Amino acid sequence: MRFKFCGDADCPDWVLASINNLSKLSSVKLKQLTNVVAKGFGAPTLMMGNAEKLFSDSKLDPTISLKACIACIQYILYSTVRYNCDHNALNSELQQLGLPREHSTAIKKVIDDQAQEIHAILKSSSLKINPLQDVSLSIDDETNCAKMQLTINGNTRNVIMTPHTVDVLLDNLKRVQQTMVELNTAPNPLS
Repeated sequence: MRFKFCGDADCPDWVLASINNLSKLSSVKLKQLTNVVAKGFGAPTLMMGNAEKLFSDSKLDPTISLKACIACIQYILYSTVRYNCDHNALNSELQQLGLPREHSTAIKKVIDDQAQEIHAILKSSSLKINPLQDVSLSIDDETNCAKMQLTINGNTRNVIMTPHTVDVLLDNLKRVQQTMVELNTAPNPLS
């Protein structure tokens, strides 16, 4: 079967296995765990202490993997926002995959509350591999070349460019900036 929250593709097998484990949690614990995972999208690391406490209080079989459950919830949240899946459709699809109705509704409520924030976090972190920390530029009078110092992830690199290369770079950066402005002013599909 194809599922909208999976981008109209089949649901991965590991998600199916983890959904079985998620159904063993109470719906209240699942909602709390989903909230912890949703808040973890914006943080560099997930609040594992909170998640472990919720998991240990549930008196589940110790063979059930907390990390697998967290990965499944992250996948569901990420994919739902990524593919702009209707939240009611998600609720129905999770039930089709074997998650009880109360559990599906708990996840849906968290997504209803957190979708805008997750979307903003994913949008701001997309296409960012190495953040630029510092740039300095100077002109060498002898060679008439531009010397640029870039600091990326604490490493400083020197780039020397001819005047023609600077003109081409400037033109390209202006076009990229215009594209970014257009993308930022485009309507948000989740609004």
